[in-house]
Amino acid sequence: MDKSSAGGLGGGWALVALAIILGGVGFGPYIDIPSVVIVVGGTTAVTAGQFEPADLKRVGASMKVAFNEVKVEPLSELVEKITFYATEIKKHGVMHIEQKVLEEQNPFFKEAFQLLVDGTKAETLGPLLETKLEYMNKRHNTMIGLFGNIGGTAGAMGMIGTLVGLVAMLANLSDPAAVGPAMAVALLTTMYGALIGTLFAGIIESKLAQKHAVEETACEVIIKGTSMIAAEESIGNIKMQLNSILVDSEE
Repeated sequence: MDKSSAGGLGGGWALVALAIILGGVGFGPYIDIPSVVIVVGGTTAVTAGQFEPADLKRVGASMKVAFNEVKVEPLSELVEKITFYATEIKKHGVMHIEQKVLEEQNPFFKEAFQLLVDGTKAETLGPLLETKLEYMNKRHNTMIGLFGNIGGTAGAMGMIGTLVGLVAMLANLSDPAAVGPAMAVALLTTMYGALIGTLFAGIIESKLAQKHAVEETACEVIIKGTSMIAAEESIGNIKMQLNSILVDSEE
């Protein structure tokens, strides 16, 4: 479990619940079915209409990525490992690393070095890996955008619900019994939209973006390293170039 994601989500909702309790009226007045229908139903419908079914099927998997602790190899260790492989290839030839490559857990790293073992030239290897990274970026950015869209849509549906409630209230000013429920819809839809957008979709969007940035940098290091190994660059130059990527990513 990703502690920061779980802590942010759980802590945020807990603080809202605490505020409601301290308000002294309980949770009852904050529960309104028409408001739920407008915000949750409307957000779901709009999102389903804006994204492809294949993307919608990945929502659950993306949430798991956001809330599960992903074991990512530190970039400094990744540079050291690439340097080690480059040294082994210089000393013993590329076939010497074949068995070690098969045991690697990082799919991108494994594929990149398998291309080296297969004898792929530098001018071919780089573009192949860049294409793979490009499609990975598209997949990730689609899901990041989906949750960003959920957050924005929830807020918009909250405003729509507010307008619906205000119209109903103004149309029934002569009937005091009807004013209260209409006002509840007007206020609670805005509240529901803000909560979903901030304490659900916003947290997931931000966490996915952060994890994607780390993975993208790691892939760039792998692409640069394997391309330089294929071009038979010196070990010192390889390490210097890879470390420069780390410095740029930390700025």
